[in-house]
Amino acid sequence: MKHFITLTVALLAAASVFAFDSSNGKPVLYTRSLNPNIHSVQIQNYARTPLYPMFELGGTEFVTLKFDDLSPEINTFSYRILHCNSQWQPDDLSESQYISGFTGSYLNNYETSINTFVPYTHYEFTFPNEEAAPTISGNYVIAVYDTDDTDHPVLTARFMVVESVVSVGCNITARTDIDVEKSHQQVNISVRYPNYDISQPSQELKVIVCQNNRTDNVAVIDAPTFYEQRSVNYKMNRDLIFNAGNEYRTFDIASKYVLDHNVERFEYFKPFYHITLYPSKNRSKLQYEPWQTISGRYKVNLQGNPDPDVTADYAFVHFTLPVETPFLDGKVHILGELTEYRLDQSSQMSYNYETRAYEKALLLKQGGYNFLYAYVPDHYTTADLSPFEGNFWQTSNEYAVYVYYRPFGSLYDELIGYWIGFFK
Repeated sequence: MKHFITLTVALLAAASVFAFDSSNGKPVLYTRSLNPNIHSVQIQNYARTPLYPMFELGGTEFVTLKFDDLSPEINTFSYRILHCNSQWQPDDLSESQYISGFTGSYLNNYETSINTFVPYTHYEFTFPNEEAAPTISGNYVIAVYDTDDTDHPVLTARFMVVESVVSVGCNITARTDIDVEKSHQQVNISVRYPNYDISQPSQELKVIVCQNNRTDNVAVIDAPTFYEQRSVNYKMNRDLIFNAGNEYRTFDIASKYVLDHNVERFEYFKPFYHITLYPSKNRSKLQYEPWQTISGRYKVNLQGNPDPDVTADYAFVHFTLPVETPFLDGKVHILGELTEYRLDQSSQMSYNYETRAYEKALLLKQGGYNFLYAYVPDHYTTADLSPFEGNFWQTSNEYAVYVYYRPFGSLYDELIGYWIGFFK
């Protein structure tokens, strides 16, 4: 219990890097780096497609956390497992109430990079493992910290444990109360529980919908639209209407010698490689063009090498978005897993008055990337894609629906069902 309390205090101390829920003052935790030396934080279940960090309670699957430490020395890291509510805030359970085994151990699986201009140490961690396993469903977070500084986690990573006791159905349509086959997509959900007792679904169930893994436009629905025998429906709900956006922009930097169609040039200025992308077009007024994406993710890859985790190099990738005049009432950001879906200074672009363009350089590992340009008005927390990407009803967005259950008197949110699919 002592270690759990220490880590919770440490997370609260790191207030500047977390969003807070004003109702209870607890931090909202994300999958992201909290230390400038930690890069390429990814957590996935490689047995699933898409690669969601999720597994069934009591099953044989597991999630794998990967990250790189660009420190000049090899550091020793420890981890803790936190159980969270449906809003990704640490709940009040003790470790013994959600974990069997011991979680206060070290990350022993690491390897130094091979023949890279930017040296790094690559770490991997799987859960469940021989030391610990979850005993209840719900949202979980792996918190990793340097053993020399247990007051500040270096990263947090989300994953989910589901106990599928309800059936979740979903259909997505471009026919909405706002428009028909223009700019929006409507998510309609049904939750059936023929063999499970939910006495007050309007009070005990919570449905959360995510679009392309984004964290800024998540829909949280408490009340069903209508009820049927042992089922509830969330249909034609205006809170489940999403801006359609556009297909993700892509670039591939897996090779230093073969340029992707969006890559203008590779250059080496000691000690880093620099990769310049072609200036991006404003797509808001262009015709919709379909192409295959990975829904905002990135994949580490080095062409012709079977072990890119330790052989792929890092480079500064330069983004340019021509805009005649800068926005005076908001900021422009690069949105996607490459910026950990943040809408803060780490993803914010700067306006260059000489080139009349927004610019940004990101230190990225070799591989294939998806991204979008997003505008965030001052005092808003949700990104607007319309100024640069447009909103096209045909966009093949990926949606994830999660059903949480907290019966009266319970201390935590159970994850009892989910649905993942695409608008087609």
